[in-house]
Amino acid sequence: PHSSLLHSSLVTVRQIAAVKTARYAVLGPEDGPVDEVWMACHGYGQLVPYFGRHFRAVERPGRLVVAPEALSRFYVTPVDAAPARDRRVGATWMTREERASDIADLTRYLDDVFVAACTRADADPLAVRLTGFGFSQGAATVSRWLAQSLLLARRPRRADRLILWGGGLPHDLDLGAEAGWLTDAGVTLVAGDRDGFATPARVLEQEARLRAADIPVETRTFSGGHRLNDRVLRDLG
Repeated sequence: PHSSLLHSSLVTVRQIAAVKTARYAVLGPEDGPVDEVWMACHGYGQLVPYFGRHFRAVERPGRLVVAPEALSRFYVTPVDAAPARDRRVGATWMTREERASDIADLTRYLDDVFVAACTRADADPLAVRLTGFGFSQGAATVSRWLAQSLLLARRPRRADRLILWGGGLPHDLDLGAEAGWLTDAGVTLVAGDRDGFATPARVLEQEARLRAADIPVETRTFSGGHRLNDRVLRDLG
């Protein structure tokens, strides 16, 4: 009670827009020609130099894989487990704090990454075939981007495919309002049979939610846990 009173009566919190240097990984013909772009959003605690390597499984001429890195890095290894130089670093897309602002910032950021990657590859961001891919926490991130981007709203289709691996659509995404582009893209759900996060029950819940909105959904499983699988990636590619 005391700290709540202190916060409300003595502290004023304001916001400013800040410039952030971010990075993204690319795999494929960055200098073109490109006929398809995969925007692949990583999971909680991952970094793109490592996450991006998995997409060698989907390489083909004309396909560019772009893996943006979340804007907030942190030490994954506990502070008392190792000195700073030896602690593993990861990144997270957002937390519950300042949630709405983070979602808006991430939408603009992913727009910028998509346009930058397309420009380097001499591809038209409003016309190139687009696959949205999200792993774990990145599944909600890429879904929100596809739903909220004003840039993508100018395309004939916001996305041509949507692949959600070890995660699902955000719980607050209005499937009625978003059914048009989701139906165009279709949704592929992927999870290992021993995934502790995207459990079979959660996958079934996602399937039921999509089918209730008449949105096409396909589910793929493999033997394993909360991770990517090269064989399934090759099949999807």
